[in-house]
Amino acid sequence: MKIQKQTDIRNRRLLLFFAGWSATPELFVRLKAEEGTDIMICYDYRVLTFEEDLTRYEEIDLIAWSMGIRMAELTLAGKYTFTSATAVNGTSCPIHDTYGIPEKIFQGTLDNLTTEGLKRFNRRMCGTRDILAQYEAFPPRPLEEIKEELQFIYNSCKEHSEINSQSTPSSIPWTRAVISSDDHIFPVANQHNYWDERCPVIEITAPHYPFYLWKQWNEL
Repeated sequence: MKIQKQTDIRNRRLLLFFAGWSATPELFVRLKAEEGTDIMICYDYRVLTFEEDLTRYEEIDLIAWSMGIRMAELTLAGKYTFTSATAVNGTSCPIHDTYGIPEKIFQGTLDNLTTEGLKRFNRRMCGTRDILAQYEAFPPRPLEEIKEELQFIYNSCKEHSEINSQSTPSSIPWTRAVISSDDHIFPVANQHNYWDERCPVIEITAPHYPFYLWKQWNEL
């Protein structure tokens, strides 16, 4: 795992963000926090090693997007207490026919991950040409690297598949879930299946990648 410290001036509060698969930290420049808050962005889940010591922070607000939700759980569960924990457009069961991405679809993405296949994925993720242009304004990570990352995510989720029913508690006490009504990566119905009985849910009008609306939905 890689960590970019977007703001690190030894504040008392931290916004800790777990990005989704294939993402680069530059995509999240819109992340803004209250005054007196550091920002750390976690990405590239080819190795799940979190070496930062966060004990100096008095308050930690966790936000995890897409595959970052499960990666945050596998990395941080039981290590820290969070002031808030927000899950965005994903679930703790990211490869699941009822609570996540159906397994055949996930496997198809993994088996057909070419340059053109990634472009198709990005188009579905962004929804519109304008949002796609914003997303693609930053150089992508190497294709072989993100292939390795997706395979590692798949292996990790299959190895740690203990969360497979509505009655099983998440390993992080999520305080809210944000679901985009136009999400074409994680089925909206599956997200509701997972979250509706677990924590408050906010539904917004956006695609899977909603961070161009960061200020609007983060203040809800």
